[in-house]
Amino acid sequence: MKDQSIQCTCGHINPPGTQLCQNCGRLINDNYDKKKIADIMRYDGQAIRSKTKNKSLADKVWNFFASVKTGVILLVLTVIASAIGTMFPQQYFIPVGEDPSTFYQDKYGTLGLIYYRLGFDNLYTSWWFLILLALVAFSIIAASIDRGIPLHKSLTRQTVKKHPSFFKRQRLTLHDDRLDMSLIETLKDNKYKVREEAGFILAEKGRISRYGPYINHTGLIILLAGAMLRFVPMFYVDEFVGIGEGETKVIPGTENQYYIKNNQFIFEQYDKESMSNTNSKSADATMNKIAKNYESKITLFENKSDSSVIGSKPELVKLKDDSIRVNHPVKFDQFALYQNSFDQSQLETMLFKVQDKQGKQIGKNFEVKLDNPKDDYKISDTLNVHLRNYAPDFDKITENGALATKSPLPNNPAFVFEVNDGKKSEYSLLKIRSSQDISKDNQYDVKFVSATNKTITYLTVKKDLTLPILFVGFTIFLFGLAIGSYINHRRIWINTNEGTLAAHTNRNYYGFKREIDTMLHKHHLQEVNDKYEVEDKNE
Repeated sequence: MKDQSIQCTCGHINPPGTQLCQNCGRLINDNYDKKKIADIMRYDGQAIRSKTKNKSLADKVWNFFASVKTGVILLVLTVIASAIGTMFPQQYFIPVGEDPSTFYQDKYGTLGLIYYRLGFDNLYTSWWFLILLALVAFSIIAASIDRGIPLHKSLTRQTVKKHPSFFKRQRLTLHDDRLDMSLIETLKDNKYKVREEAGFILAEKGRISRYGPYINHTGLIILLAGAMLRFVPMFYVDEFVGIGEGETKVIPGTENQYYIKNNQFIFEQYDKESMSNTNSKSADATMNKIAKNYESKITLFENKSDSSVIGSKPELVKLKDDSIRVNHPVKFDQFALYQNSFDQSQLETMLFKVQDKQGKQIGKNFEVKLDNPKDDYKISDTLNVHLRNYAPDFDKITENGALATKSPLPNNPAFVFEVNDGKKSEYSLLKIRSSQDISKDNQYDVKFVSATNKTITYLTVKKDLTLPILFVGFTIFLFGLAIGSYINHRRIWINTNEGTLAAHTNRNYYGFKREIDTMLHKHHLQEVNDKYEVEDKNE
């Protein structure tokens, strides 16, 4: 393999792609001669990998992601995707019990249907959005390594002695035979770190400013890592659970380790007395429906059984009794339970009776618990009712005659009852507001009597271990932004043997020139020349 290293006339061997000799500062690559001075000095003439290697597939992939243009495009795509995700509520925030496949179309029309079909309803947990975040992170890492490492090498390996052509190449220059070593103390008084070698002086301050963008990038990478960790259950849980009064359920996101029981739900409304000092226009009947307070009296349990064993029964050990109110969550083992909402409209039981065709009731009423209905009900000594089929949320009757349900919630219950008097059986289909005889010549009718509702409390389960990571990332990001914006990297090279001075900064040449001129005035020396000012005057 041919060695592409570049040897300067001073004898120093430079890596391929180097613009300025790392030892003397002489221009050693004529291909860069037409470039701006600022471009060459951006990385002090160091070779950038993405600018020098483009042969293998790995080189091409690296160069693609190390490109600033690629990074900007990926960031813009991420911002656009995130903005689209906020057009309509995410699926997590739609009303409880709503079917997403119909909710978006019914509420937002064709645009909502497209939004749902394209998967934007679960945007922030979608695989492609995660990949987009990962590509942004990789692009930032590649660009930082590609430019940061050469810059770091250049700044830590600076030589004091520079070739005259290096002096001429800088924007701020001065030729004055009176330049001498007495300037060293003045430079030190202005907080410069000074190095001296054989009549050459290098004064530098604010080097950390050059690392500002890379500190900034580090913060962004940590922020992206924290955001991506939110999709790992170990670090982030944001779940929803609905519990009826008296029910005990596993807390989602806890891997069956914790259970919760809803002992009682308390709902308080504003009364007339509390509204006496309010605006008369707002103190109407609808005001009574505004909740003053709602809270859940709960008991927390820990499951001590081996949850890894399939089918094992939970062994619940009580942890504590507590109360969950709005903005007053219950916290346990890195989790927090927040009071979200409630529902008092869900059916709990339905009461039925059996009567003959003349409308006379036979026997006693029977009650069906919709969450866990029994199969058999004794009406009288000679009459029994059997529940043959049940659909909590009736959808349709299948080809084999079974009842199909949309969901496990009793939103629209339907029943197939068998009435048996010991001689024959009759079958009836009952739905809300309708009934239908299945068998012919039925002698008995099953009629709806009444229903009871139960209160469901809805709780949000939260666990967020990414907040410290996000905080650290944001702090580092702000730190990098501050030092990159408010600190200037300033360097002054002086050759006392030939009476020449050159200076370079990464920003604010106007302020830098004033600072140098102030120091030179103390030694009764002339001011430095700014090439840009000279060019403007010539024009």
